[in-house]
Amino acid sequence: MKKILATLGLALMLTTGNAAAETAGTVNDMEITVAEADKALKALTKGEMTWAKLPKDDRKQLIQMMAPSKLVAAASKKGLTDKEKEAALAGFWMQKKMSKVEISDKEAEEAYNKMKKAAKAAKSKQKIPEFKAAKNNIKMQLAQEKVVSELMKNAKIKLK
Repeated sequence: MKKILATLGLALMLTTGNAAAETAGTVNDMEITVAEADKALKALTKGEMTWAKLPKDDRKQLIQMMAPSKLVAAASKKGLTDKEKEAALAGFWMQKKMSKVEISDKEAEEAYNKMKKAAKAAKSKQKIPEFKAAKNNIKMQLAQEKVVSELMKNAKIKLK
């Protein structure tokens, strides 16, 4: 029995020791891990610096740089309704999916010409911007349409 308790005690000490070593800092008692710090440093220094190599004076500066994202995340968890969280998550997911969709300039120009033709047929008095000015918006719209179209392919819609 003593061996089991000693083993459990040793395992607990080793586990808590590692957890403490893994914390780079805290913000309002929220932990910033060494892994998070290393990830931030990798982005900031193009992989040249790690938490372990970072001078002590610069560590606090890094934690202060990372603090706002932790604070915003905590505030959003408390300050948003479930419906708002769902909408934010859906919007983020949509942006992520859209960023992976490739739309060529040719596709965008074809869509632009169709819109221009439709506006002319409808005798619209609204001024249509040049293609160069509208190209990025058209590409985003086409990407969104592709993502929604892909989702709708597998949708099982039932009316009750």
